[in-house]
Amino acid sequence: QPESIGAGQPNVSLLREFFTSEQACKALGNALVYDHREDTSVGGGHGAQWSSGVQEIIRDATANLSTRTLFPFQRVSVKTSIYKLQHSQLLCSALLAIGYENAKVAVGYLLAQATELVASPPSEDQRNQQCTAAEIFGGVCRAMLLYSTTHEDRGIIWDTLLLPFLEDAVQKTPTYIIGAYFDACRWGIHHFPPKHFFPLLKFTVMKVQTTLWQHDGVEETEQGSGVATAMADRFALQSKWLYFIQSVLIELDGEDDVGATSKLPWYTVGLLHDTVLDSEGSNEEIELGQCWSHVSEALIPSLLNAIGHPYDKCRDHIASLLFRMCYCHRKFINTLSYGKGSRSNDPGITIMNQLVGIQDSTSYSFKEKNRALGTARKFVAYCVHWGDAKHEYSQFIVPLLPLAFKALQTTEGEVSVEDRGIEAELVKGFRYAIADISTSCVVSYGVSNDITRVLAILKEMSEHDNWQIRQASAHFLRCFQGVHKFLFSQEQAESSLSIAISLLSDDRREVSNAATSALTGILATMPQSALEDLVAKYIRIANKSIKKKKKKIADADVSKEEAEEKAVKEKQRAKRQQRSVFVLCAVVMGRPYDTPPYIPEALAALSKHSFEQRASMGVRDEVKRVCSEFKRTHTDNWEAHKKQFTQEQLEALEDVVSTPHYYA
Repeated sequence: QPESIGAGQPNVSLLREFFTSEQACKALGNALVYDHREDTSVGGGHGAQWSSGVQEIIRDATANLSTRTLFPFQRVSVKTSIYKLQHSQLLCSALLAIGYENAKVAVGYLLAQATELVASPPSEDQRNQQCTAAEIFGGVCRAMLLYSTTHEDRGIIWDTLLLPFLEDAVQKTPTYIIGAYFDACRWGIHHFPPKHFFPLLKFTVMKVQTTLWQHDGVEETEQGSGVATAMADRFALQSKWLYFIQSVLIELDGEDDVGATSKLPWYTVGLLHDTVLDSEGSNEEIELGQCWSHVSEALIPSLLNAIGHPYDKCRDHIASLLFRMCYCHRKFINTLSYGKGSRSNDPGITIMNQLVGIQDSTSYSFKEKNRALGTARKFVAYCVHWGDAKHEYSQFIVPLLPLAFKALQTTEGEVSVEDRGIEAELVKGFRYAIADISTSCVVSYGVSNDITRVLAILKEMSEHDNWQIRQASAHFLRCFQGVHKFLFSQEQAESSLSIAISLLSDDRREVSNAATSALTGILATMPQSALEDLVAKYIRIANKSIKKKKKKIADADVSKEEAEEKAVKEKQRAKRQQRSVFVLCAVVMGRPYDTPPYIPEALAALSKHSFEQRASMGVRDEVKRVCSEFKRTHTDNWEAHKKQFTQEQLEALEDVVSTPHYYA
């Protein structure tokens, strides 16, 4: 060690000499590409194919570096498994070690090499080369931001080095590699105050604004193959910028701890070589608020005008961006004092007004409206899986629930095969979304009014003219009640029971069957005393609603008004019969392994509705199915269960479940 080097100070002269050589930097870039050559297939594969001895050197040199868990304290983790954080960390540490002036020279060489790797021709190493370019960008970005101490320095670094490379790289990089730039950008700006990467934020917002497709109200026409290819390329570029900007917004959020974006973490002080950045919490909060104001004013109008985007991947990214902006703005308002109490700049209000109004809007064509509804569905999915139940469920999911139900209604009349397929795909997606909401979202955060709001929506949807919406409301109620049955108040429990019973008399068998399943789950948890009263009540209704034998009256003796009145009464009687019988069926189906005293009474009452002269076909079939299912589930211990029946009740049950004999 030379005498000029103090005790305990490493000698970085060789490292400095290495990184100030263009050939050495180029060789290092190729070596990082070579480090990607490995086979990670399941059941075999091999590591990177290094020469003997080199692999051990690399292993020892990277033993203390981070693993793939890049953001362990944040909800959004790495986007791709091909991005190697060790490469970015290696370059960042080396650049910080050789000093600022030497680092500027090395950065020029490294970015030039990265530019060549981005434009590499098709080959077996093309993916590795383009991913290595992203890793070089990540390491260079973080090192130069750590070196910069003034606003002017940061502006020069972004405008002359990082942004020109990024613009060229995003245009040339395939879509499946953009995830590496997503991770590289996040790591490059991770935990920095917003003023350090505000030029990047403005640049990405500008790229989205200038490239994103916009709704203009003009009807779409068929395009030739050449035009279609050009549009696909343009849409792919839009998709990449929409995807990339999310990495900036995620780091602007700083969701791992309150105020993380307002100050540098403690462990970066040592990397700055005793250079402490001047930052005050209140000033940084103001800058963070200005960042979000810029995003809201410049980006949200463009995104909302593009929710009917023709490209599915772009719609996915638009929905993700809309959610990210609502989530981050709400967290920013709640955790920091800037703008607290002001709702004028809340992007959630603007976004919700736009999404809720899609169904009734007349400015969209048929295809564009379906695509916009698909964007709303994706937005709901992001709220369910990425949001916090306390806020996203109350502010976004519940208001959009009527839209999700009404989207199940298909267009009547003549529709082309293509449009019918688009509509069917949309309905399928919303069915999944509704099922996801009913099972994944639990209102356990103490706001009982949200449960009441959902039940009010279900009540409205259960009375809708479209039978598919009524069926979906029954399925939703079954799952929602099962998840929240211990959180319901007495009034809410009665409301859910009322909705299920009201759907039992539906004309569509699909709806009544779904309601019966929902009611079975509700009754299975009711106390026995309440069930006894319920069974007694509906046995009386069922006995009174049995179809009576018609008297032969000449048609001439009956006026038109009397005939209409009789038809109305018969329809009401049939509904009462179906409702009461299906309630008793649900009671029986809710006890598959035991026989309480009220079950034989219910079965005896049901047996009266199994004959052709007394009930419609749907009621008769349901009675026979339930009685057969009861006998099947109680067969193993039938001798013990049979003791709960009287002889008359047993005969009534056997009349329904026994097979008719030829000699009977």
